[in-house]
Amino acid sequence: MDDSLNDSNVKVAVRVRPMNRREKELKTKCVVEMDGNQTVLHPAIINLNKSDSRNQSKVFAYDNCFWSIDESQKDKFAGQDVVFQCLGESLLDNAFMGYNACIFAYGQTGNILTCRHLNDGYH
Repeated sequence: MDDSLNDSNVKVAVRVRPMNRREKELKTKCVVEMDGNQTVLHPAIINLNKSDSRNQSKVFAYDNCFWSIDESQKDKFAGQDVVFQCLGESLLDNAFMGYNACIFAYGQTGNILTCRHLNDGYH
């Protein structure tokens, strides 16, 4: 097998989007933290009994974790260019060599994922 295809396996990545206007107006607290390839979800409800499992943080590991909540956090912020470099470049290279390639993007309703992936001029 061609060495350039070594990284063409299935990759699972997660990206935390910026808060929308409504979330900002409500002063919504971010309950997501990212450290390397781990994403930590902290409980949104803090008045639960300490022994309640919903009061515990949950840790998940992915191939890539992208923090896109706050551009002012330059050391952690991942813009479109970073996501493309990590996931898109090798996928496109393999597609141009004739191999099948697919990106499955999932997100909240109305965030226009399809347009973002298909139309370079739309951000």
